[in-house]
Amino acid sequence: MVRFLPIARRPSPPSALSILRTFRSPAPVKKTIQNLLAEYGTVAVIVYFVIFFAVLGAFWLAIRLGWQPSSAAGSVGTFAAAYIATKLTQPLRIAATLVITPFIARLYERMRGRRPNV
Repeated sequence: MVRFLPIARRPSPPSALSILRTFRSPAPVKKTIQNLLAEYGTVAVIVYFVIFFAVLGAFWLAIRLGWQPSSAAGSVGTFAAAYIATKLTQPLRIAATLVITPFIARLYERMRGRRPNV
């Protein structure tokens, strides 16, 4: 008879989707964002806008490469479609901001030569 020993599995790091599932109602999300802004301030805002413009630019480029508008209205439509797609990804962008901001803040503080308060 052959016995198999159980393999110890390391827990995987939380994904953005699992972070979003922990938010049951808007109140904890709002409180979490307020805490993030209170703790990291400008760094959190900059991280959010960098993610926003990167996603907007990526969607615009992807739509532009897949569809060649022939008029000015088509170009406006390309930007509008990219903006709508970006807005649809807002919960993921907020989750990414919540996860990435502490790391960016620590890196920023190291580069400036000060120790983080965290």
